[in-house]
Amino acid sequence: MAWFAREILLDLGRRMADAKRRTITTAARMHNHQASDQLGPRPRSKRGLAFLLIGTLVLLVVLGGGYYAYWRIVAQQLEAGVEAWAEQQRALGNEVTFEWDGIGGFPFRFAATFRQPALRWHWPRGDGAWKGANLDASMAPWNLRRIDVKSGGQHDAALHLADDAADWRIASTALAGTITLHGSGALRGFTLALQQPDLTRPDGVVLSSAAATIMLDQPETPPTDYRMPLGRVTLDARGIALPPGTRLLTQDAIETLSLDATVKGPMPLAPLKEALAAWRDAGGVMELSSFAFEQGPLGLSGNATLALDQDLQPQGAGTVTTTGLSEAVEILIRDGIIPADRALVARTTVKALEKPGQDGKLHATIGLSLQNRVISFGPVPLFALERIELP
Repeated sequence: MAWFAREILLDLGRRMADAKRRTITTAARMHNHQASDQLGPRPRSKRGLAFLLIGTLVLLVVLGGGYYAYWRIVAQQLEAGVEAWAEQQRALGNEVTFEWDGIGGFPFRFAATFRQPALRWHWPRGDGAWKGANLDASMAPWNLRRIDVKSGGQHDAALHLADDAADWRIASTALAGTITLHGSGALRGFTLALQQPDLTRPDGVVLSSAAATIMLDQPETPPTDYRMPLGRVTLDARGIALPPGTRLLTQDAIETLSLDATVKGPMPLAPLKEALAAWRDAGGVMELSSFAFEQGPLGLSGNATLALDQDLQPQGAGTVTTTGLSEAVEILIRDGIIPADRALVARTTVKALEKPGQDGKLHATIGLSLQNRVISFGPVPLFALERIELP
């Protein structure tokens, strides 16, 4: 019994010693692990960093090479396209001349400078011509449907309508703007800001402006009925000098003239009178979504819908909001434009129409109609317009 007890105690002692050794070993490992965590992650090997840098450089070289190849291919296609367009126009009997050095602008633009550009083209309604100073054109590689243009020199354009005795001419001392294309490559429209443009009519009368911006937008497919747009035109002109002997409210310059018009309905390629008559007969209209006019104390803004009557004269109706109408009426009475026997009626009518606006000015909103070249307020005729003579 004593022997048995002694063997058990000896065995228990050996087991406790083994357990103690295992405990010490585990604790030491845990301590070493914690110390390793405090020191942070093991640094990458130099070989791993080298592979990362080489991989990054290779990727950049591949991307850069691919972009250069794309830019070069597109530039070559643009060069070929410009030359092909010029040859096509010459084959049609039009004149196209310019000098250039091809496409440049890498890496962020496709750019070209056209030196001494000149165009002359023919179509059923007449002839047109343009020549100008050196013209810079560019487009972004990520948008090939927009061309930015600018030129700091003189530009002259002329339009000769069929059966017209002389040309319509426009000149500008500088221009800048954009040309937009449809997905097919056909012209969608343009926006041009002109500096000091002069418009000369066929009768020699000159209209000069300090600055003007013109915008044209047209659909890819021509309209087939009166509900479809033929094109949209906007104009914003400032400081328009009237020809000698011409007056509107006064003979002073027009401070602002702007409009936003959409022409609807099909119009064939034909001489002007025939084209307008066909457009009228197809139900064509011009929707003036907005217009504005400022001269002296008078300001006009509003909208209208216009068409052509049987004599190809404008007719339609619209709404006009005025400022400075009382002052304008007094000027017209003073200068005898409004007869003295109608002065009292004019003053009374204007006083009844004008209401204070939020800007502190008196505003009047009236509906006007145009028929048989007479502008009327309700049943009351106001004044007559001169007849428009078409070639």
